[in-house]
Amino acid sequence: MGRKMTTPNNSLFAPPNKYGYQININHPKIRPLYERYKKKVGEIILSDRQRFEFEGIIIKMIERGKNEQDNTHGTPDFRP
Repeated sequence: MGRKMTTPNNSLFAPPNKYGYQININHPKIRPLYERYKKKVGEIILSDRQRFEFEGIIIKMIERGKNEQDNTHGTPDFRP
């Protein structure tokens, strides 16, 4: 059997997955925030609860960025 080839995900959002994760932690803008969050909570690997808390923070940041862009009529830009 061959190895399954995957295509890189350049989206901020994770593809559908069995864990219910929404955020792509390997995205270049997300990864540093993810590493900082892990350090803050003192974990090398996050529990599901911690991962969902992190994702909640990121989703709020994305929504806040969209609302700011809507108010300025500029082009959308995610700036964590």
